[in-house]
Amino acid sequence: MSTEVQKVPLFVEIIGEPSSGKSHLSNLFPKPAVIDTTTSKESYITLRKLFPTNWKEKYFPVWNLADIRKALEDITTKKEIFRTVVIDTSADLRDLGSKEYLAELNKQGKKREALMPTEYKWVNQKIDEIIDKINSVPKPDDKNKEKFLQMNLVFIAQMKDEWAGGKSTGKRIRKGYPNANFQSSIRLFLKLEQDVDATMHYTGKYKRVCVVVKNRFKDQASDSWIGTLDQLNWSGIITKLTDLKEGEIVE
Repeated sequence: MSTEVQKVPLFVEIIGEPSSGKSHLSNLFPKPAVIDTTTSKESYITLRKLFPTNWKEKYFPVWNLADIRKALEDITTKKEIFRTVVIDTSADLRDLGSKEYLAELNKQGKKREALMPTEYKWVNQKIDEIIDKINSVPKPDDKNKEKFLQMNLVFIAQMKDEWAGGKSTGKRIRKGYPNANFQSSIRLFLKLEQDVDATMHYTGKYKRVCVVVKNRFKDQASDSWIGTLDQLNWSGIITKLTDLKEGEIVE
C-alpha cells in the first residue's frame, strides 16, 4: 500500500447573519470559484473587492442544477486556476433540486406541484452527486477519476427565523443544506459582538467572532481544539483550525 500523503480537500460550511463576513472568508480560500445561486446575483461584490482584475473568471451565476453542472465542467478545464468551489448559498440547493425533480416527474406525465416528503431523498442524491464531484477523493482503482475535482468546497449558509406551531419563537436558526451537518469537515458560525474593554465596558465598536461548531480534524476532546476565534485573522483561519500538514490541503 502506498504511504504517499493524500491531499485532503476541505468541506467547510460557513454560517452567519448578513455582514458577519461569510463571503469574505469564503473567498479567501485557495483559488476560489464562486457559484452564485442567489436570486439577486450579488455574490460577485466581495469577490470583485478581493480580485479586482480577474473576478469575472472566478464568478459563475447559476439558475438551476444544470447550470451548476455546466459551471463545474468549466472549472474542470481550468484546474490550474481553481482549487476551491464556493456555493453561495447552500440553502438554495434543495430548492433547485426540487424544481429539477418536479420537472422530471412532469415529463413522465406525473403532474405534481410539490414533492412528497419521501421524495426528498432523490433531491438530496442530486446534490450529493455535485458535492462528490467537487470534494470527494476517488478510490485508487476508480476508472473514472477524471470526474472528481478533488477541490475544497465551501458552503455559505444563512440564518432564518424559527417558527413552531405557526408562531415565531424569536430565535434565529441556520438555513442551509441539511446534510452538510455531518458531511462537512469544519462548520463555522460567524457573528458580530459588542467589543468590551478590560473593565467589561462597551467600547462603541463591534468585533467579528468565529465559533467553531464542528472540526473533524481536532476533536473537542483534544487539547488543541479551538472553540472561538476573536478578531479574526481571515487568511490564517483554516490553518489554525486544522492538524493537516503542509501539502495536505488542496491549495
